[in-house]
Amino acid sequence: MKLTKESIAALAKEIATEVMASREPAPQSVGFDDMVKAMSQLRAPAPQPERNEKGLGFARFLRAMASGKGDPERAAKYANKLWGADNEITKILQASDDSAGGVFAPTGISSEVIELLQERAVFRAMGPTIVPMPTGSLQIPKITGGATASYIGETQNIAITEQTTGMINLTWKKLAAMIPISNDFLRYESYGADSMIRNDTVAALATREDLAFMRGDGTEHTPKGMLHYVPSANTFDANATVNLANVTSDVADALLRLRNAHCRMLKVGWLWNPRTTMWLKQIRDTNGNFAFKDEMDRGMFWGFPYLDTTNIPINLGGGTESEIYLVDYADMILGEAGQLMVDTSTEASYWDGSALQSAYSKDLTLMRVIAHHDLGVRHDASIVVITAVKWIP
Repeated sequence: MKLTKESIAALAKEIATEVMASREPAPQSVGFDDMVKAMSQLRAPAPQPERNEKGLGFARFLRAMASGKGDPERAAKYANKLWGADNEITKILQASDDSAGGVFAPTGISSEVIELLQERAVFRAMGPTIVPMPTGSLQIPKITGGATASYIGETQNIAITEQTTGMINLTWKKLAAMIPISNDFLRYESYGADSMIRNDTVAALATREDLAFMRGDGTEHTPKGMLHYVPSANTFDANATVNLANVTSDVADALLRLRNAHCRMLKVGWLWNPRTTMWLKQIRDTNGNFAFKDEMDRGMFWGFPYLDTTNIPINLGGGTESEIYLVDYADMILGEAGQLMVDTSTEASYWDGSALQSAYSKDLTLMRVIAHHDLGVRHDASIVVITAVKWIP
């Protein structure tokens, strides 16, 4: 194409038009109202995600009941004001009924606390068989002896033997936890308040029920614990001379007693004091190698899981002895109501371990949580207890 002065000018004009069209428009002036709107958006906090941690619903239920002084209707108004008209706690409270001892927290939010107990309470963490006990008692059959067979000669009669059975009778035992909370803490919406109430409730229940399920004697309205179910043939003293050889022998003896008792070995586990854990982890063989530490760092001991708890004492016997429990937890039957009863008071007094304290004078609210449960054992020989343990690091 032949370029002329006219064609070159037309091409330049076309290029200039395209360049101008591609440029961003000039900034517009911003008014005062626009600036105020922009600044308010900058100051507004980002919406926080709803916290759905396990057990917080129960903590809110407790807080609402405390603010309503135990009256579900007043508690519902408090929950409605604090967490909105369509919150779960208001709906639960509107469906709640007073009873003689408080208000039953619904199964849904009670179960969250019970699930947390399985993480915090070592007995539950070992996996006992949990059965619902919605009424005050429950009977469960158990086999105490099996049928047998025998070889016979010609024309001889067949000996008849039958299974012998027994019955586990579970009856509600009432576990109550008293939790004093500052009213200043309750007056304002706070995730910290919810989590603290939840943690205090779980800790109080877990500590006391662990002690009962392991060492309770069944008197004074307490459950009978494993120590008082174990048959005499399944309890023995640890060797007084503490060394690797004797400890290994004691451990093997405990496992053999379970096997000789025809234990099913379905959920076998160890329970002992933390002092025992420390001794077993630090003991070495003659070559200087740790005898058990590697396996124990994985949560196992001789092929079975272990947990430790200070609820197993270390001041028994002469003041330095402890105990070790080896149990098939599949035969431990824990019957429980599945609902927790809640009551609150701002006027009552509570025992702090040394003296009575007035909730009213200290501006506190007392939260009382009551659980109902009992422990039974299907096969007593599924428990072995080593006593007089002096494995001290």
